Amino acid sequence: MLGKDFYKTEVNAELSNERLKSLIFFYRPMIGNDALILYQYLVLNGNRYSYSELNELLSRINISVDQFENLCSKLNEYRLLKTLKKDNYYIFIVNEALSMKEFVKDSILVRDFILKTSGEHYQQLIAGLYNEDSYAGFEDVSETLSLDDLNSWSMSDEQYITAPSKTDSYDFNTLFDVNVFLKDISTNLLPMKFRTRDNMKELATLADLYNISYDKMRTFLPRIASLDSDELDLKQLRYLCMRAKNDYQRTAQDQYDVPCLQYLMSLFDGKELTDYDKKIIYNLSNHYHLSAPVINVLLSYCLKNCDNRLIEKYIYAVAADLHRNDITTSEAALQRLAINNNHKDRKEDKIPVYDTSSNTIMSESEEEQLLRLMGRK
Repeated sequence: MLGKDFYKTEVNAELSNERLKSLIFFYRPMIGNDALILYQYLVLNGNRYSYSELNELLSRINISVDQFENLCSKLNEYRLLKTLKKDNYYIFIVNEALSMKEFVKDSILVRDFILKTSGEHYQQLIAGLYNEDSYAGFEDVSETLSLDDLNSWSMSDEQYITAPSKTDSYDFNTLFDVNVFLKDISTNLLPMKFRTRDNMKELATLADLYNISYDKMRTFLPRIASLDSDELDLKQLRYLCMRAKNDYQRTAQDQYDVPCLQYLMSLFDGKELTDYDKKIIYNLSNHYHLSAPVINVLLSYCLKNCDNRLIEKYIYAVAADLHRNDITTSEAALQRLAINNNHKDRKEDKIPVYDTSSNTIMSESEEEQLLRLMGRK
């Protein structure tokens, strides 16, 4: 074990009054004061969601690596701590101490305790443990809670109890519902440290772009959420989504609230998309921050105006306009592009002005075009 190694702590214990008595009276004589202090520190400061450098812990409790390793060994021996190791990463699982009554039923622990202390000391603890006061002859005169105040309870008060908790809820404007996806995902498959809003939004966005189902996204998690890392591998997730086999379903050209890949394949009569096509879809989301429905409207518009071809410069120019005007829905995108079309039509219908300062003779083709635009031919 080295100071530059990494660790995290998973706590499966509480320092209740009963457990604390057992730790002080039974465990402390066997493990020592320092190991007991370390155990209490780990219980109170456990962090199961992220790794930290071991040196940080050592500096806080002011002990060396060797001392820490020896104390962990003592806690391991008495099942107060379980140590897992992978390369230079450690997971310390803090277990619950036995209660005093549970301790005296463990024949091995009892024998070890007597050897480390004495039989007389053990008998004194046992005598105190089972010397319960008798309640014979006493009347219970304790006061009970009056429920009269609850007569004023109303339905408006009830909402504070019945209202659903919004903790860990995500309200992204995406087709892929992160809350539904995470409902049955265990923390072993996707630890809480990876469930940041930025990570979950990127996950939902990629699902929207590349038509990734809940089940398919679930299979990607073991490949992007490594315990050896504190960050979700979003580059790998993007690669997996782009390379995923697509379950294509034809989509109507006026149905924009569908994954972009599925929509674009429909525009191409079901043909597989190229990496070039997929790159454009990603850039429209990542660089121009357009939602899937807006991207679908944009793709349809650009194909109609570019002879059914995806031309990057043209697409990105239109995307920049949508982004500058804060277009977030398919309806708003259709309205904006209709305005652009009207401007384009007026520009094309404008009668050209010919410079005759140096040439007073208009060519035959120029004259014909002018007459046609003026409606005289």
